[in-house]
Amino acid sequence: MLTLAVTGAATLGLVTPALAAAGDASARGVVTDLDAEVLGVPVISANGTIGTATAPVGFGTDSETAVPIVVPGAVGVVFGGTVDVSATRAPGISLATSTIQGLSIGLLGISAISADEISADVTCPALGTQTADTVVNNLEVFGTPVVLVANAPATTRSAPVTVAGVVDAALNISLTSVETVAAGGATASGVIAEVTLTGTVIVPININVGSVILTEATCERALPAGAPTAATIVPNSGPQSGGQQVTITGTNFIPGDTVVNFDGVPATNVVVAPAGTSLTATTPAGEVGPASVVVSTSSGDSDSLVYTYIADGSDAVVTSLAPTFGPTAGGTTVTIIGSGFEGVTGVTFDGTPGTGFAVNDAATEITVVTPSNAAGPSVVNLVFPAGTAVAPVFTFVAPTITDVVPDTGPTSGGTSVTITGTGFTGATGVTFGGNLGTNLVVNDAGTSLTVTTPVGPAGPVDVVVLLEGPDATAPDGFTYVLAAPTISDLDPNQGPTAGGTTVRINGSGLVPGATIVNICGRSIPVTAVTVSPDGLSLTFVTPPCAGGNTTVSVTTDLGSSNGLTFRYVAGGLPVTGASVGTLLTVALLLIGAGAVALMVIRRRTRLSFTV
Repeated sequence: MLTLAVTGAATLGLVTPALAAAGDASARGVVTDLDAEVLGVPVISANGTIGTATAPVGFGTDSETAVPIVVPGAVGVVFGGTVDVSATRAPGISLATSTIQGLSIGLLGISAISADEISADVTCPALGTQTADTVVNNLEVFGTPVVLVANAPATTRSAPVTVAGVVDAALNISLTSVETVAAGGATASGVIAEVTLTGTVIVPININVGSVILTEATCERALPAGAPTAATIVPNSGPQSGGQQVTITGTNFIPGDTVVNFDGVPATNVVVAPAGTSLTATTPAGEVGPASVVVSTSSGDSDSLVYTYIADGSDAVVTSLAPTFGPTAGGTTVTIIGSGFEGVTGVTFDGTPGTGFAVNDAATEITVVTPSNAAGPSVVNLVFPAGTAVAPVFTFVAPTITDVVPDTGPTSGGTSVTITGTGFTGATGVTFGGNLGTNLVVNDAGTSLTVTTPVGPAGPVDVVVLLEGPDATAPDGFTYVLAAPTISDLDPNQGPTAGGTTVRINGSGLVPGATIVNICGRSIPVTAVTVSPDGLSLTFVTPPCAGGNTTVSVTTDLGSSNGLTFRYVAGGLPVTGASVGTLLTVALLLIGAGAVALMVIRRRTRLSFTV
């Protein structure tokens, strides 16, 4: 008589932890109980649990992450993938989750089960409905895709395998997914796989190999928590437009059952930490000033905390900005009209603060002086403690000269010139060919100025308006022209009738190499006249002339000058320089011939004596 030794494991099924206390929660990643022998030889063996978490008795979380799926001593079974498990007990709620990533299970040398992700999640609030959820992504059994529906009838797949001593051996895998919700708790398992081995060993066999649970999470309804308390809020101030994330610490915060109000307006994105002792929330918009912050759950409200809303410009409305342009050197007083300017601390132009900032009592008008800035349009921002508001664009204009009237004048200067353009505010001077003009006056708008030309050489010269920033230049903007000469004084203004006195004439419009001196009815040729390069003086030597007054004038190609008086004095030696104006006493002692002569001459310009 033939005796067959064919054994297998008892069906494991879904093992639910015995959770007696309210708020208990646990999670397991992989629970495997597989055993099969054929003719006394083990062909499949894998027993163990990979990844476990149990919620602490007190509030808190227990977890394991990225645990490799490895079963020591396994026979005929190869696992792959990682497990994350977590179980939390918090005020008013308990929860658990289990996730497998990159799962692969090989049985008897073939690919049996694979999936990208399998997860089970449960929540058990003190108030409200318990929840159980599963997710199974890209599940394949023996290489064939399988879609599982929670709590639906099992899905079975089979594949041939090779087992010594077994004819027509085949593995059979039956899969289910479980989501169970009850008044007192919840349980979820992503995949439960029941494995059997069939074939013929003289007679047909059907070995119950066992089960594999792939993700499991359970929880019991939590006890109601007491009313929340609130201790701190960080940060405790922020923009009036809201949108700032704050962290509040306290007790009895309940995930899914916690609301945070700022002066009665609920915050958004409220996330409670698992221990229920802190939360994060995003502030709503509020009025500038302090706001009362209250944390609420189904069990009650906390005492209030204070959060201060700071002006950020979200209420500001700008209706106008004037003027809308000014010089790159800055210095333009700009007026901004609108409303909601309370709290504004300054105005920037392309990020550079203006000066002289002021806001009227009604918070409807701002005045500010522009800084220096590059030419072109600039972004104007009203600066608030917690933000900015945009004002109309202000354009910085590089200083320019558009017109010079008149644009010609005599080399002697003295021409009153009006220059028009832009950006003249703050001008410190105007030069003509590098020589500084006089009597500068700039209009309030900085668009025109008047100035008196200095003396200059004949021909065109650059006109430059000197500014704190870039200067404004009109190349060859003014042309000096030669004019009839003028003379103002002679030095000396008298000399001997014999001539030979070197005289300096001061004046204007004197042309080097082209100026004749007229004296005593004669003309001193240009070759005998030396004119200074600037045309403001000349020198010549007087010719002989009869005693008395004579008129001196000069002539150029542009005409003759006015006349001045030169006095010829009879007798004596030529004298140059200033006349003697005080009493001159000369004592002469002659020794040798025995003669002594002493002569006193009062107020004379020449002296003669004989020995």
